Amino acid sequence: MVNVWESVDAAHEARQFCDIYDLDSTVLLDESGAFIGRTEVRGVPFNLVVGEDGVVLGAGLTHPEELTAFLEARGLIAPEAQDVE
Repeated sequence: MVNVWESVDAAHEARQFCDIYDLDSTVLLDESGAFIGRTEVRGVPFNLVVGEDGVVLGAGLTHPEELTAFLEARGLIAPEAQDVE
């Protein structure tokens, strides 16, 4: 995953993000904007999910529910527990 941040402490923000989604994967930080500058992305937040083979699996995914559903559907995170009443 490549995560682009506007904050001062991008590494801290990325760790918190991974903790929220229980992600145990490599997160590349683009603090200088060098990578994202070569794309057509014009705003942040922006998430780019890249497979182990280097193929882009998803882009954008800025809404928490959207990102969670995307990662769950691909088995990248465990499904969230559903409340059963």
